[in-house]
Parts: sequence; C-alpha cells; structure tokens
Amino acid sequence: MTDHSPVRRTELSTRDPDVAREAIAEACGEHHPHFRGSRRDFRFTMRIVQAGPLALYRAAHSMDAWTEAGPYPDFMAAHVVAGRFRFVDRDEELLLPAGGVGRYPPGRSVLHWTDVVGTTVRLPLEQVARVADRQVEAHPRAFRFLGLAPVSPAMSHAWAHLSTFLHRMSVTPGEGLEQPLVRASLTDLVATTALAVFPNTTMTAAYVPEPRRVAPSVVRRARAYLEEHAAEPVTVAQVAAACGVGARGLQAAFQRHVGHSPLAYLRQVRLARAHRDLNAADPATGETVAGIARRWGWTSPGRFAAAYRETYGRPPSETLRE
Repeated sequence: MTDHSPVRRTELSTRDPDVAREAIAEACGEHHPHFRGSRRDFRFTMRIVQAGPLALYRAAHSMDAWTEAGPYPDFMAAHVVAGRFRFVDRDEELLLPAGGVGRYPPGRSVLHWTDVVGTTVRLPLEQVARVADRQVEAHPRAFRFLGLAPVSPAMSHAWAHLSTFLHRMSVTPGEGLEQPLVRASLTDLVATTALAVFPNTTMTAAYVPEPRRVAPSVVRRARAYLEEHAAEPVTVAQVAAACGVGARGLQAAFQRHVGHSPLAYLRQVRLARAHRDLNAADPATGETVAGIARRWGWTSPGRFAAAYRETYGRPPSETLRE
C-alpha cells in the first residue's frame, strides 16, 4: 500500500528546561530529564521530521543532563555531531564523543549528555525485521539487534554519512520525502544500513540452503507485477508473495533468467516511465527533471541523470526541452 501521508515537521527553540522536558518526553517516549547548571545558560532546540514510518530528530542541548529512559520499541540510532553522549543499560555502556554513532538501548536505560548536538534516526523495528527476513528468510519475530556500537569504524562512518544525508534532505520541503517512492526507498535504505552497521541476528544466522529453482513463467509473472506496480513502493518480498515463491528463490531466478535483481529491473521500468514523462512534459508548466526523477523514486538528480544518459544517450534536460 502506497504511503501518501504528509510529511510532518516540528521545530522548537526554548530557554525553559520544563518546556524542553515535555518536548523530549513527547518525542521520545518515557523520559525524566534532569539538567545540571544555571537556567540562565540553558538552550534547547529540536527539529523533528516524520515521513511515514521514518522519523528524523536533530537536537542541540546546552548544559549537562541525564535521564531515565525507555524502553524503546523502535530502532533508534544517534550520531553525535558535537559534545558527548553516553548510553548505560543493564548489559552495556557506550560513550559517544563527537562523531560517534550508537544505537539506543531497547530496554530501560540511563542517558547522559553534555553540550550535545546530535541527530537520531528512528524506524519501527518491524520495518527492519522485514528487511532482515528478506535477507535470510528468518521469521521477523526471531530477529533482534545484539549490541549498541557499530561493528567497525567503517560502518560507524557509513551510518554517520547516511544520517547527515537524511537530515540535510529533510530540512527543505519538496526535496524528496514527500514523494512516496523516494520515502519507501529511503526507509528501505535505513533498514538495510542498520543491518550492516549494528550487530544483529542476521550476522549469526545459520547456513540457509540454496533456494529451490523458480520456473521462467514465474519470472515473467514477477516482471508483469513490477511493471503494474512501478508507481508504488514495492519490495522483493511482496513480489515473491504475489507469485507464490520465496524471496531468495525469486532473486536467484532473476539473476539466472534476466541477468540482474528484481529491484534493478524495477529501476529500469521506472527510468522508462520517467523518460515517458519527460517526453510528455511541458517546461512552461513548471515541470522539472528533478521533480520527475523524484516522482519515480530517484533521490539523487545526479544519479538519475547518469542513468538516463547511459540508457538514452543524452541528458534528461534535453528531452524535457524538446
């Protein structure tokens, strides 16, 4: 089902600790923040962008503070831009200096921060579990994260880069989050990246046997399904279910019979639809290459232009001007 819900943006700037306490509790669930220092020096700003299931927070907070927090039913990960942040739960303690990345503890915990500026990405855990299920065909209820820290410095940098990209995109209305296909693509990207960055059960899954072979007729049905639903957010699991096969089997069959994955085929279909729209568009009405690209799920105008030129031998702007 396509998510057409509007993007909600909320911003707060206050010098009143009580207002900040209420805002933190409302945004993040059960919290009891305590602040240390003079109220005269208190500054708090927070921006929240809610785009369907994906939530992006950016907060700047002066002074020392600590709070009893949780539990957190959702996946939440922080990137500390400045200052320090510390998570303490029953099993683990994680100190994040500037540049650090960490996952919020799922249970009750204590959080400490000092003059912090940070961003948080939040996604329902079931969204991540569905992507995990697609990767290893384990039941979503069996999925769980196993630690708060990234698996490596390289993966920490990858999450920081993604978080920075998402928050820059979220600042300006019309930059993509309003488009259902872009939103679905970013949600899937967050879940996939989370599975690569933070320790979880997909990294320790037992050997999974090779999927059974899928007939070419099933691949043809899958291609027809993708073409029919190209304007909607689509996952491999949805296509596989519609065709009555497993996701891994469908992936393998596409590689064997088509030469690439189902989602790569879907990108080709969407590129062709964008090409059609560019041919039909009238620039005088305000249609733009970037707007058409976002309509068909391309978050980066540069990548869209490169893919378009590779396929059609010319930049998309030339097609639009004709």
